[in-house]
Amino acid sequence: MKQILLGIVQGLTEFLPVSSSGHLVILKHWLDFKGEGVIMEVVLHFATLLAIIIFFRKRIPDYAKKDKILRIIVGTIPIVLTGFILKDKIEILFGNYLLVTFTLSLTGFMLFLSKKAKEYKEEMDLKSAFIIGIAQALALTPGISRSGFTVAAALLLGVTREEAFEFSFILAIPALLGAFIINIPDILGTNIQEGLSLIPGALAAFLSGILALWIFYKAITKKDLYFFSYYLWAVSGVSLFLLLFCQILP
Repeated sequence: MKQILLGIVQGLTEFLPVSSSGHLVILKHWLDFKGEGVIMEVVLHFATLLAIIIFFRKRIPDYAKKDKILRIIVGTIPIVLTGFILKDKIEILFGNYLLVTFTLSLTGFMLFLSKKAKEYKEEMDLKSAFIIGIAQALALTPGISRSGFTVAAALLLGVTREEAFEFSFILAIPALLGAFIINIPDILGTNIQEGLSLIPGALAAFLSGILALWIFYKAITKKDLYFFSYYLWAVSGVSLFLLLFCQILP
């Protein structure tokens, strides 16, 4: 049951612009909510990767074109460099509850700011792809939503809503795939029984991920993305209140 809950939380918060990492940090303090280790985390991320591939199955082949591949490469550079150089420092941030209350609000601000964004670019250029890539790298910080920051950045750069949504999630494929490949040795060392026990959580992450992508698509095309700002500010405010008055932190 816990693995299914983890899968649902992973699938929904990974794709909706609310930050899966921020929610995990808060849940750990509120409910002593812990993951099931590296293998479970890798499997859940792989399930969400499959959700992206299935959801965008008709659009992904279009990225075989030279110009679109180049945008993905340029957009991926910032997160690769940031992850490689600051990996240890970023991991330390995942224990900072106070930071998350701030970064969740920051994500909400970015989403709200994108409300007035105007579409004026017929096609994304490499400069825009790189800036969106920087937004993705910033989302390595817990509480900053990868999907929220990348889509908001794209909208503020004048990219159309359809392309902002599509590019944001297809840009996530190299990062998720890279994380999975790096952990293949650990996966191969998993016994059959343990591997089978991970299936319910992975299936929950996959299905909730598909649902979250559909919700996100409807929100961005109807220009309702800023509604997530109110949720993020509420979570941030309640979390800060608990920190100040209920002594959540040791």
